[in-house]
Amino acid sequence: MRESSCDGFSRVNPISINVDFFAGMLGGDKRLGHSVIYFEPELQFYYREPVPNIYKPTTPEKLQNYYRAMMLRCVQELGNETDKLNLFVEFRSDKTAKAVVHRAKSILAADSSFFSATSPHQRIRGIELHERLAIKFVDELLTADSGKILMLHDAYAAFCSLLKQRELEPVKRSDFKAIVVPLIRNEFDVALRNDLVVDGRQGVRGWKNVKLIQTVLT
Repeated sequence: MRESSCDGFSRVNPISINVDFFAGMLGGDKRLGHSVIYFEPELQFYYREPVPNIYKPTTPEKLQNYYRAMMLRCVQELGNETDKLNLFVEFRSDKTAKAVVHRAKSILAADSSFFSATSPHQRIRGIELHERLAIKFVDELLTADSGKILMLHDAYAAFCSLLKQRELEPVKRSDFKAIVVPLIRNEFDVALRNDLVVDGRQGVRGWKNVKLIQTVLT
């Protein structure tokens, strides 16, 4: 609100903030590589670390501090004609900061596809990291070979070794199957079987006409 006096002087008195604008501001300046999102499946804020370009979790409290710091910078940039009391006190209060961050949950919302296995966005941890490694595992460590048999046990052991190399959390065999079985079916057009015979043993689980290449992913 601008007030002018009879002697020609005017004062600007900020009386309210645009919550939507400041909530959007928390998303960062993409020209500088800044990015903050609210990952709805986990009800979690993430910010992108420019190097090595990976998203890491952050807290509403940290975003509130960021908002308050930006408001303080606003106070420093404004001229003397602006009353700064509301900017420094009321607009930086816990109540206002919480309202801005709460609004940011909807404005910066991202669904499950944001961190999917095929997404360009990566975070420091998450199930999609296992899925991405599984895609490389099938593409680079498996090959079609007529007459060969890839046992489920051997495939699982090789994948667990890759997880350990990359310092990722191990997965259960059931989770490994859920990820890898569709990938192998799409790549080699073979299904997981429970009736294979290996070295005289019957009922072996695995894939026929698929071979594991003894190498290490880079």
